[in-house]
Amino acid sequence: MRFSNWQNKFSALWLLILCVIALALGVAWLNKGIKVETNIFALLPEAHQDAHLEQAQQYVSQQLNDKVFVVLDAKTDQQLEQATQALKTQADQSQLFLPVRPQLDPDQFAQALYQHKAGLLSKTDQQIVQEQDDTALTEQGLLQLMSPGMPITAEMLKQDPLLLFPRYAVGLSALQSNADINLEQGFATLRDEQGISRLMVLQLNSSPYNIAYQERTAVFIQSINQQLNQLQVKPHWTGTLLFAQFGTNSAKEEISTIGVGSTIGILLLVWFGFRSIRPMLTEMVAVGTGSLVAFAVTYWVFGEIHLMTLVFGASLIGVCVDFSFYFMAMQSQHRQVDGFAVLKPLLPSLFVGLMTTLLAYVVLSFTPFPGFKQIAVFSMVGLSAAWVTSILLLPRLPALNAEPAIRALGFIGKARSYVQSRNTLRYGMIALILLATGSSLVFLKSNDDIRNLQSMDATLKQEDQYIRSRFMQQQSSEYFVVQGRTPAELEQHEQQLLEELAPLQQAGKLDAVQALGQWIPSLEQQKHNIAMLQAIPQPALVKYAQALQLNAADVLNWQAHLKDQPLLTEAVFKDHPLHFLQMSPTQRLVMLQNVHDVKAVQQLETADVQLLRPVHQLSELFKQHREQAQWLLLSALVILAIGLGALYGKKSILPLVLPVSMALMTTFAIQAWLGVEINLFSIMGTFLIIGIGVDYAIFYRHGHDHPQVVGMALFLCMMSTFFSFGLLSFSHTYAIHSFGLTVLLGVIFSFIYATLFTSSDAKHVVVQQYQPKS
Repeated sequence: MRFSNWQNKFSALWLLILCVIALALGVAWLNKGIKVETNIFALLPEAHQDAHLEQAQQYVSQQLNDKVFVVLDAKTDQQLEQATQALKTQADQSQLFLPVRPQLDPDQFAQALYQHKAGLLSKTDQQIVQEQDDTALTEQGLLQLMSPGMPITAEMLKQDPLLLFPRYAVGLSALQSNADINLEQGFATLRDEQGISRLMVLQLNSSPYNIAYQERTAVFIQSINQQLNQLQVKPHWTGTLLFAQFGTNSAKEEISTIGVGSTIGILLLVWFGFRSIRPMLTEMVAVGTGSLVAFAVTYWVFGEIHLMTLVFGASLIGVCVDFSFYFMAMQSQHRQVDGFAVLKPLLPSLFVGLMTTLLAYVVLSFTPFPGFKQIAVFSMVGLSAAWVTSILLLPRLPALNAEPAIRALGFIGKARSYVQSRNTLRYGMIALILLATGSSLVFLKSNDDIRNLQSMDATLKQEDQYIRSRFMQQQSSEYFVVQGRTPAELEQHEQQLLEELAPLQQAGKLDAVQALGQWIPSLEQQKHNIAMLQAIPQPALVKYAQALQLNAADVLNWQAHLKDQPLLTEAVFKDHPLHFLQMSPTQRLVMLQNVHDVKAVQQLETADVQLLRPVHQLSELFKQHREQAQWLLLSALVILAIGLGALYGKKSILPLVLPVSMALMTTFAIQAWLGVEINLFSIMGTFLIIGIGVDYAIFYRHGHDHPQVVGMALFLCMMSTFFSFGLLSFSHTYAIHSFGLTVLLGVIFSFIYATLFTSSDAKHVVVQQYQPKS
């Protein structure tokens, strides 16, 4: 009675706690105070490197993330103009984006560039002026006069008699990877045999990972696409927002699929086991309370909750039912005994089972990955809360009939008894399994590519590739961060880097380079160019004027006023698309396109010129943490062995730890045979296998006087995990797929090996401890 009274008091307290948590979450939800993170890369640890490099990496990421790129394909100019105006108007009216502006006003930019032309010389002109080759200078001028590319006016000849700027402008046009792309109305427009294409860039005014913002932009894109189709214009969209939308929708679908699939599978399972749907209802209550408490605690600890945490949380039912199935199966054999009397002798094994599962999550929480820490906290709190709900609720309910299932699954107990009674067979099977799986592990391969984190839609990839190929934006993720103590030193370092990159580009070790220094010579260089122009002997200029039939006085006057002309600075580029390469007055980016020889590029690094390869660096970080997790796995097994030894004695360590260890080896051996590459998520799945697999061995060791009942209960437990994590293995996201597949195989083999190889402990007798009601 004392246990029961305490139970009643504890139940009332537990209900009060649940009500308070539900009320608090409800208020927060109504006030929109709950933030659900959807950025898949928020799962990753921060890369600890130089603060300036971290800032640069975040800067580049932000520049890419806050834009949506749209290409409009039209057949006529009229269609294109109508589509451009429609997209601009609708985007501005939606207030989802910043006001749409042309990428560049070419006339205004050309005029600004022309006003700062004094120190701008092409490479050829620099060499001619430096060598004081009067004949070559005259020839260049005559060729420029006859060139149809740029009309020469009298005013231009007065301001630039040597016609240096037109040749400099021709050099700039050579930097453009596709000469067919022109700026029309300020937008990059391409005309070729495929038709007319125009690139428009929409600037987001909110985070691309904001779910509400994703939903609103999705409606906008669908609406504008209909309008564009009516104009017979085909739109193509790409950008982080589009990929984040797909990731969010995919995760939502997977949450739904996992939840519904697990529910249906376990519904059939409990009907088979107990001829009743009541266990399903009680488990829904347990899982519901567990998820409620886990959500609240996780949000309180982290200040937000990741959508991926909810995906894994949806599989929580596949773990917490283990304890209730075991209890209900035992209770079915003693229907005349009070439920709490049945529970008392089972509590030690149920509690140890919970602790071993929590231990796996505790070790998981030591990883540097924020996502895993959050999943670990959610799972530990959720499992504990669901366990408390189960032990408070289930003993109050009448026993169910599990006899049909026990008889149907009697072959499990028979197989166990057969192997257990033949030590030679048992030890031989263990040795064979260890030999076969151990030798197969050498063929196991890993894949730490960070891009496997993100689920990817084939259509989105095609659209992205089309836009990149159409406008030649095949830019890789590698880039240099150039620094200097002063702007002058920055320009010097950048020019030196560009000079070193030129031979690599010519040798085909990279395709192209994009840098402000290609457009803006350093101030030192511009001053040097002006000095060389001022050093041209006056007779040479007079001779040049006579050859081109110019007024010699105008030419000499031009030379005399060169020192008064403004120099070109990055401020002139403030509205140019390339201005983002200027991070700060002392920092610039040099973007690389399709690096083919990474080692050759890396050799150009100095203290002030650092190469950043974010995808590669994150993948390397991923690899390091996978290797650390493997050692963490061995540590978890050692800690588990020490704990079990302290509880049950040294002789119990091997029987309890060996089955799950063999299951882990078999899991990875099968993946090696199938050619499945493991990653950090595969290793993290093993911690869950340890927690669940050891439970099976503990229950078998304690339930020697009920082998058929234990076998039936653990089969149901294994199948419930099969439904949950089996569905995870079908996820579109490779990381979740790896986790699910590993846990699926590990749990199945943990059950098989615990059934066949875990010996019973005669000290633990269940039946004799039950006292029927008087």
